[in-house]
Amino acid sequence: MKSLRVRLLIWVLVPMLGALALSAWLSWRSARDMAALRQDRTLLASAEVMAERIQWANGELAARTPLAALAMFASTAHDRVYFEVRDASGNLLAGWPGLISDNEHPAIGVEYGTLAFNGERVRAVTLTRELRRRGQVLRASVRVAEGRIGFNRLLHALWWPTLQRESALLAFALLLMLLGLTLELRPVLDLRRRIEQRAPDDLTPIDPTELDLELRPVVETLNQYALRLTQQVEAQKRFVMDAAHQLRTPVALLNAQLDVLDHAEVSPDVSETHEAMRACARRQRLLINQLLALFRVEAHDARRTPAVAVDLLVPVRGSCVELALFADAKRLELEVDAPNDAVMVLGHAALLQSMVFNLLDNAVRYAPAGGFVRACVRPLGKVVEFCVEDNGPGIAPSRREAVFERFNRGDNCDDSGFGLGLAIVREAARGCGAQLELGDGPHGQGLRVTVRLRAAPAHPAA
Repeated sequence: MKSLRVRLLIWVLVPMLGALALSAWLSWRSARDMAALRQDRTLLASAEVMAERIQWANGELAARTPLAALAMFASTAHDRVYFEVRDASGNLLAGWPGLISDNEHPAIGVEYGTLAFNGERVRAVTLTRELRRRGQVLRASVRVAEGRIGFNRLLHALWWPTLQRESALLAFALLLMLLGLTLELRPVLDLRRRIEQRAPDDLTPIDPTELDLELRPVVETLNQYALRLTQQVEAQKRFVMDAAHQLRTPVALLNAQLDVLDHAEVSPDVSETHEAMRACARRQRLLINQLLALFRVEAHDARRTPAVAVDLLVPVRGSCVELALFADAKRLELEVDAPNDAVMVLGHAALLQSMVFNLLDNAVRYAPAGGFVRACVRPLGKVVEFCVEDNGPGIAPSRREAVFERFNRGDNCDDSGFGLGLAIVREAARGCGAQLELGDGPHGQGLRVTVRLRAAPAHPAA
């Protein structure tokens, strides 16, 4: 059983059910003894009344059944009542013969017992007395018996209400227990909710002082695990960033040597090799720069650095200027549709720069020669919408989520990129608390990327 609540209920419910069963059995025994005592007293009273009416008549014993004794036999349960009066010689003086068997010799006093008579189980009381007259002593026995219907009904009337009360108390206790378990397990559920609501990369420690004592060791263990995981991730990031920085030097040297080779007279074969090497060097430089940009974006902890008001038009216009030569080489129409005044958004300048540049760089790379790339900035109240659209090959709707993964270039298999641009964009947008959406470009052709950023609150002039 994997449920803590169910296990706790079982551990409490089983002893309580055992206690209820024991209490019910003890209550039943008490009710049975009380019902038997009441029946025995009624039978004994009837036997005493009948015994008092045994008299001498003509030198012999004679019994008269008084009305008072017969009234005691009246039973609302419709029980059959039997009695027999006989002397020591076995002579029947009154009642039903055979109630006292011939081989019975009751002792003087009162005897109680349960026996079978007339096809049913009956409860019997036997009262034996000695009667004396003129030196003559005779013994007479009176036995009164009653069926068990009234006894069983009395037992039920005495025991059943007690069982109902105890069962109701058990049900009430279980209800309180369920309520208590729900309330006491709420901190565990709250802790789970707090962890679920965290960002995937949020490994900051959880404050254990706000939790119950029983949960603190668990949270402290989680914090230690998160610390080790953070240290491992940071070590990997430092290694990759160091490796990327180290790779910059040989790539720069290679570019310098290629620049020197540009001024040398070489054969056509060497010239072709030279161009291939320069293209390879450009790709290596692009890869290194994108890797460094990605790790810088991922290393930026937006939770510890509060968002500030940033003019979105600064990275938009700066990126367009930076990509202008690349766009001119492909005869692209690079447009910016934005207000003349500053458009302030909440974010981080470095993240916004990476996001805007990589969006425009992706569009310029994948737009066809002679095509267009358009950047739009639209203030919409509390939100600022930044869009980049082109008339390139676009991305199929089924592939739009996958292209945000690293080194995933979608359906584009050319050598223009490495599939890191949109991964950088997503991480930067997440760090700024922005929403990212991919859609079709104008007239259903190309790609349209929409980023919704939080508008910075306007400060009234003093």
